[in-house]
Amino acid sequence: KGPSLGALERWPAMWCRLLFLLLCGFISLWGTTVLVQVYGGLYGLPGEAFDDERAGVRTSEDSLLANASESYLAAARALEERDYSRTISELEGCGPENGACLGLLGEMHLIGAGVSRNFSEAFRLLSAGADLGDPDAQYALGTLYANAVDETPGGDFKRQEALSVLYLYAASVSGHPGAQMAMGYRHSQGHGVPKSCSTAALNYIEVARRVADVYSAGMPQAVELVRLGVDGKDAKAMSAQEVSLFVEIAASGDAKIAAAVGKRYLLGINGFRQSYARAAHHLQMAAEKSHGGALALLGYMYCLGLGVAKSLDVAYSYFVASVAQGDALGHNGLGYIFFHGASVQKVDLKEAVAHFNASAYGGSADGMFNLASLFLTGTGVDQSFQQAAWWFTQALDQGHTPAAYSLAVMHLNGIGTVRNCRIAVDLLKRVCERGSWVSRKLQDAYDLHREGAGDSAAWLFLRLAEAGHDVAQMNLAHLLDSGVSSLLLNASAVPEPSEQARALGRIQAQRHWELSAEQGNVLAELRLGDYAYYGWGLRLRGGFSDEEDDESASGTAAAPAAAAAGTVDAADADPAATTGDAAAAGGEAEEDVADEDWEALSALSDFKLVRQEADVALALARYKRTASTRITAEWMQPFVARASFNLGYMHQFGFGVTPDRALARRYYNRCAEVDPGGVHMPVAVMLVLVSVQSYFTALPSTISVAGIALADIRVHVLAVHIVTFGVLLMLRRIFSAARRRPRPPSAEAASPTSASAAAAQR
Repeated sequence: KGPSLGALERWPAMWCRLLFLLLCGFISLWGTTVLVQVYGGLYGLPGEAFDDERAGVRTSEDSLLANASESYLAAARALEERDYSRTISELEGCGPENGACLGLLGEMHLIGAGVSRNFSEAFRLLSAGADLGDPDAQYALGTLYANAVDETPGGDFKRQEALSVLYLYAASVSGHPGAQMAMGYRHSQGHGVPKSCSTAALNYIEVARRVADVYSAGMPQAVELVRLGVDGKDAKAMSAQEVSLFVEIAASGDAKIAAAVGKRYLLGINGFRQSYARAAHHLQMAAEKSHGGALALLGYMYCLGLGVAKSLDVAYSYFVASVAQGDALGHNGLGYIFFHGASVQKVDLKEAVAHFNASAYGGSADGMFNLASLFLTGTGVDQSFQQAAWWFTQALDQGHTPAAYSLAVMHLNGIGTVRNCRIAVDLLKRVCERGSWVSRKLQDAYDLHREGAGDSAAWLFLRLAEAGHDVAQMNLAHLLDSGVSSLLLNASAVPEPSEQARALGRIQAQRHWELSAEQGNVLAELRLGDYAYYGWGLRLRGGFSDEEDDESASGTAAAPAAAAAGTVDAADADPAATTGDAAAAGGEAEEDVADEDWEALSALSDFKLVRQEADVALALARYKRTASTRITAEWMQPFVARASFNLGYMHQFGFGVTPDRALARRYYNRCAEVDPGGVHMPVAVMLVLVSVQSYFTALPSTISVAGIALADIRVHVLAVHIVTFGVLLMLRRIFSAARRRPRPPSAEAASPTSASAAAAQR
């Protein structure tokens, strides 16, 4: 038979497996290496780290504007300056094949900026720009098709989800950040596209990577998030008078105030416009008095060349002086110098690790991030993915954006932590929302709203809302719900001040209230409860027979209620119960929707939207979900309290539920607890009314009282006494009346003859 060749035949397969394992190891090592960039610690300062209340960075120009024509750039600058006549003249200089100019002119017709509002012309211009391949026009058209209202009289086009997805996808392929975020948001939620976490991550990660790169280049400008539906003023923002007052105090020689003012000028937060020159001036005043934080910030400015000549040597001297004061930022900056080296200091990884470690334990988010980066790559320390993930998480808790991006990539690939796509997508979404595309439009929308340009502000909020920005969805819904904006409403067919216009505005707002409520916004959830209670907005109805149609309609309307009840059943026992965290603690997130779900959805082609009728059960479920939400910010308190009050009122008087005054009292008490600074007089009045109702309700019924009385002999004796006393009073009254009655005169006294005879005898 000859020698066996089995062992020789197995050698190629073994070599292939070995080469494959080596290749996988190389790719894994390369992937973890490219994650690491030891940033200079110039973006998240202690106590002022970028959190969800500040929306991101500003760059000189977006990547989409790199290939734009000069006429378009000039028109865009004029539009930003509100010089509409110059904008139109610049757009007229564009060629007929310039899709960007056509799209910008279409937006002006849509919002009525410098021209009369003309929805048909806006749609024509945007379509022309989109056909020429302009990503911004494609994104605008995708946004409009997703938000058109079918019930608008005289509407130029209907809502078409398929066309919306098509235009958004085309814009995302061209690298439009808003379109990429919109597609990521849609795939994460399953809106109009298959629900796929991995596809959402692929869309988000491109934008998030660019945002993280911007953070590594300097000190980005922050934009405060303003919620238009929230009463009162944002506590973080200062008025011009307050800013002037603090500047005067800093000029008087107060080192702490000077350092605080310089930090805010450096970041551009709390009402201070970003100014590197003013920041350097105030920080220098504080540094002359050996303020550790000011010395560290000056070192950062020289390290990056922000408003001053870039010099690592000067930065090193400031960092050394700051470390002498025990400042955590100074340790982080000095670690940066030891890591990269300077002319006065050579590279020393051991010292870099020591200073990053001191900065991290001192509370600096940047020190935590840099220490995590060293653990991730094993630079100067033993490589530990677990330690890297732990320090990235600590930095993320302080709002560190690059840490959020790095941790998202680690969760996405399962490096040092459990592979969890859902957590990764949530983190990538947060990073994307701090980019320049979002922050610039947010700031412009706030400025336009303050100037009274409701439609222009609503259009910017609409573009951000379609990308999944929670605050933009909330602000847009507020503008449409309150009637401040009539965007997408054909003014020629429906007069704006009419009730019909207000109803259509609520219909337009309902979609964004729902999108915002999906992201945990308590005001949106509360407002949807009001919609269900008063019968505003739309609901889904199926095209079956009348009976089946009613059942499907009620089932569809009750679906949100069932979802809400599933998270707040404990509220009946304890109104203070919380819903818990939205993210899963571990495990792989759901990748794609099940095939049977899509088959079921494909059978719903006959479903349509109809006007919603009052649904007390759905309103109750919405209010329960709002009242049981865990309060994480001060602005949430009034809305959680309002939902608790509504629940107390409904349980007190039995609207949609069995009357339960004990539970109503608990909800009223919950209302007063969650919002101590709110108006408590209505709560006190309702508590008194509940007590009165409870007292009278506790009294026995008339029939039971009568039965007990008839069975008691004392009641009979008392009744006899009462009857006797009544008879005696009646007899007494009769005799008294008879006694007071005058007697009639006798016959002799009444005759005049007898009277005269008696007088004669005398």
